Amino acid sequence: MKWNTIGAAFVLSMVLLSGFDTSRLSASEITENLTVPQVESQLKTELQDGSLIMHQGDCLAVKVFTASPFTHVGMAIHDDEAGWLIYDSANGSGVRKSALTEYLHECAPNCITVLHPNQRYEAEQLAILRLALEEQIGRPYGIRHHVTGSRAKGVHCAEYMTDTLIAVDLITAEKPSRVSPKSLRQGLLESDLYAESSEIELIEDVIPLLPAETWCGQMWQDTKSCVSGCYTSCRRSIFCCD
Repeated sequence: MKWNTIGAAFVLSMVLLSGFDTSRLSASEITENLTVPQVESQLKTELQDGSLIMHQGDCLAVKVFTASPFTHVGMAIHDDEAGWLIYDSANGSGVRKSALTEYLHECAPNCITVLHPNQRYEAEQLAILRLALEEQIGRPYGIRHHVTGSRAKGVHCAEYMTDTLIAVDLITAEKPSRVSPKSLRQGLLESDLYAESSEIELIEDVIPLLPAETWCGQMWQDTKSCVSGCYTSCRRSIFCCD
């Protein structure tokens, strides 16, 4: 039954794929084929406290349900000792904070879109923002309640970000759990609270394997690479573990 459900969801996603909201920045504003170190170096000079990193990941369920390429969102906060940290709620991890480089590695190889607050947060707002983010650390991930709009023990990424922005009186939301990465982005842009600064296509910085010494060894190496790639793709697209 479980695999029938997965199969049905996969077929449905293929049918609806053409209906996605694929709105993007103009071609001149899209930076393509950058490695994680390159993107990290660029973002370190651009990010502000409260900047949002939208991930155009592989999760088919989110793409189909929201009719959008945006599948995940995290918030950047600068720490004097650790540097830039990204707060998010992820499937399999729950609410956490990660180093910028770690977060970017999880996003590769996909596009990210960066949104910055149009007005920098004042010291008092920033203190509230940090507290709202930190208080949720360790909370489990949850997505099923997105359908009903009710609250649950778990929290998904857009709900976590929405609650945080509500805490600093930046936005209001009747049902934060119904907010998706797509609707959060749209609301912030349309209300002129945030501005979209860049869209970046991340590539994986993969070290090429040395050729095997024998034909049999090369076949085994290629097979392992193929199986690993298929597993990773399935894990990201069907089980939504970006």
